[in-house]
Amino acid sequence: MGMHADVFALVDGGAEELRPDASYHWDNSRRSDANRIIVQRTLAGSAFFEDARGRRLAPAGWAMLFTHREPSCYGVPEGVSVPYRLRYLSFSPGTSIIGIFQQLRADFGSVVRMAPDGEAGALFEEIFRRMRTGTFVDRYQESELIYRMFVTLYREQVHGTRDEDPIEFGSHLLRARFRGAINLKTVARQCGVTREHFIRAFRERYLETPGALLRRLRLEHARAMLDATELPVAEVASASGFSSATGFCRAYRAAFGLSPARSRAGRRN
Repeated sequence: MGMHADVFALVDGGAEELRPDASYHWDNSRRSDANRIIVQRTLAGSAFFEDARGRRLAPAGWAMLFTHREPSCYGVPEGVSVPYRLRYLSFSPGTSIIGIFQQLRADFGSVVRMAPDGEAGALFEEIFRRMRTGTFVDRYQESELIYRMFVTLYREQVHGTRDEDPIEFGSHLLRARFRGAINLKTVARQCGVTREHFIRAFRERYLETPGALLRRLRLEHARAMLDATELPVAEVASASGFSSATGFCRAYRAAFGLSPARSRAGRRN
């Protein structure tokens, strides 16, 4: 690696365990090895995970996400009747994994769904099997599978909010699709609410309207494209979700005080 941090994530451990009672307890702040990301899947029974957000149970079909040396702990709660059966994987994350792992925890917490029949669970099991049998083709395949697991896990949490929190689900939809044509009535219908309710509840929660969020995301994306590419302004506008170059230029000037062309020239000088 020389002086450069490795971008590739690797599996550095994993096992399946059966813990019958509350004597099973770990304090992550006391661990000695800091550079570890853990995904611990509940196969049967239940465990708890506790951090600054409070205590949450991780029953079968859920998983805990944590790192060593962080201020958190986990274990088997008192009075359990079903032994806790778990399967965990430990990763040396590489720079490619850290961002999605942190975003996943920031948006959904450290206890997340990992359904037995879900795609993220299938990827977890494939990684676990290849780790145990030594059948990764190379570290590129290994890192790709790990990254896919975390991205898929994030997507599954988004879909899980649809019934529990339709406004949050709508926010994720807007952020995921802002570069395409979006009809708020269609988004609201996918969330199971009316357009009027969605706009009102969205503004109350996030202190901006869905339209304002879309405009901000599109402008930020366009600004980055202007800085990073030589694409014509009209193509930047289309790739960023604007229906016309004229409307894009007007919105860009209102937001940043310069036309897209002048902004690009100024940032290059």
